[in-house]
Amino acid sequence: MRTFAKGLAALALACSSAANAEGGYFGGPAGLMTIDRSNFDDPFNLGLRAGYTFASGWGFEGEYTNSIISGEADVFSGDIDVDIQTLAFYGTYRSHGNIYFKGRAGVLHEDIDFYGDDTGISLGAGVGFNFGPNTDVELEYTRIEEDVNFWSGTMTLSF
Repeated sequence: MRTFAKGLAALALACSSAANAEGGYFGGPAGLMTIDRSNFDDPFNLGLRAGYTFASGWGFEGEYTNSIISGEADVFSGDIDVDIQTLAFYGTYRSHGNIYFKGRAGVLHEDIDFYGDDTGISLGAGVGFNFGPNTDVELEYTRIEEDVNFWSGTMTLSF
């Protein structure tokens, strides 16, 4: 039990030891767009992200992603490629520390090949790791729509 308490104290110290740096950032998210339907293989998306974080941890960001490896759907007429393109604007919050938690909520427009396009609310959460004064890596989950989710990793560079 003492080992657990020491580990928990070390994690709390790591999460609170550094303040968020105020400023802009850009990065490149990459990950799997999982489609919760049978007979679908998931596409792999790559994108661009830019935003601004205030010293309080609150901020905003824009993100664009597009499929670089198409998924596949097995439909009555045969196999077809599935590509997903997204454009989103989020309000964000990052906790303080070298290991931090991130939340985001915003508006997203997606275009799914053969399925159509839609605009709606998107939510996401993740964990970030500060590797230096200008470099972070974030691992995130984002709900694109009811049956599409984005599991991604992003390296961000601050300026």
